[in-house]
Amino acid sequence: MSGQMLGNDAVSSLIRAGSREPGAEHLTAPGGFAWYYLDILTPDGDGLVLIWAYGLPFLPGYAAASRRGRGERPLARPSLNLATYRRGRPDLYLLQELPEEPAAPGTGPLMMGGSSLRTGNRNGERSVEVRIDTGIPGTRERLRGTVRLSGPAIRMDAGNDMPSAHLWSPLSAPAEAEAELTLGARTVARLRGRGYHDCNASTLPLDSLGIDRWSWGRVPLSDREMVYYLLWPEGGEAPECLGYVFRSDGAVEAVPEVTVEAGRPRRTPGGLRFPESLSMRSEGRPWLEIAYRRPAEWGPFYLRMMTDARCASGERGLGWAEWCRPERVDLARHRPLVRMRVHRTRGRNSIWLPLFTGPRKGRVRRFVANLTGTA
Repeated sequence: MSGQMLGNDAVSSLIRAGSREPGAEHLTAPGGFAWYYLDILTPDGDGLVLIWAYGLPFLPGYAAASRRGRGERPLARPSLNLATYRRGRPDLYLLQELPEEPAAPGTGPLMMGGSSLRTGNRNGERSVEVRIDTGIPGTRERLRGTVRLSGPAIRMDAGNDMPSAHLWSPLSAPAEAEAELTLGARTVARLRGRGYHDCNASTLPLDSLGIDRWSWGRVPLSDREMVYYLLWPEGGEAPECLGYVFRSDGAVEAVPEVTVEAGRPRRTPGGLRFPESLSMRSEGRPWLEIAYRRPAEWGPFYLRMMTDARCASGERGLGWAEWCRPERVDLARHRPLVRMRVHRTRGRNSIWLPLFTGPRKGRVRRFVANLTGTA
């Protein structure tokens, strides 16, 4: 697979990179989606990922309803995804679907059950505060804590806003972030590292955007952040490639004429194919080399991995990366497996849910407690 010459000054049919956050149209369009994303990464490979979403396409039944012409409003399907990693291995996982809030998101903090998210830009500085307060299947103890981020606010030039139904808005990088989480009296996560914050939104279903597969990633370096977004269109091999450098003073550099060469293909046990590496060039010259580590999280349609990266200057860094195949999202044959990982705070859940939710330590005990009704 080789990339076509498509720089950031070209018109992309698959994505629009800009500074706009999700609007009312993204929250109400049947089958659409809007989510805020935040991650933290330390040089040792400890990390955290948080996705605060409305209409997350990965929720069971959401994409399938759109395919049947019965798309749901994103506001009717709010969800919170929180995961922590220790030395690159999953240590805590929660994908929780909550009831619709009586009031739509407004100028105050966003609410989901007892949890809240506040993100804002003041005097060129982006700050985020997330407060977590929620239950975990198989225990009466509650998961509580805070996630905070602060860094330069990213403002994309108007010339980089591309006409597309898919909006991607980087909001802060390079940023500093920290998190502390407790389950009952026990601390289950405490970390401080480099942070990143963005949002994605669309008025169309994910699998209606013409994307066959995408790869997104970021690499924190000493004084800047390297970010790439690669999208392979349906029916074609040449990806549309976006590359950016975010400076510590908030300056944004669009990388011109990015192309990519993908390495030898690999396959997960769930059947999802992805390359072992990516080699990106700008105007024909080396820009960024990415080598994927063992997947930290994998499924039939989505992968999250840490990466070893090297830029043209020779500087190396540890990064985050995602790989996704929209056409494989919410297929009937995969849905029972996905339900094992989605905690519906109201309604029925898979009996296997405690084995995949909450801190890795104690999952078997919580599974037994849930099965016997002693939780």
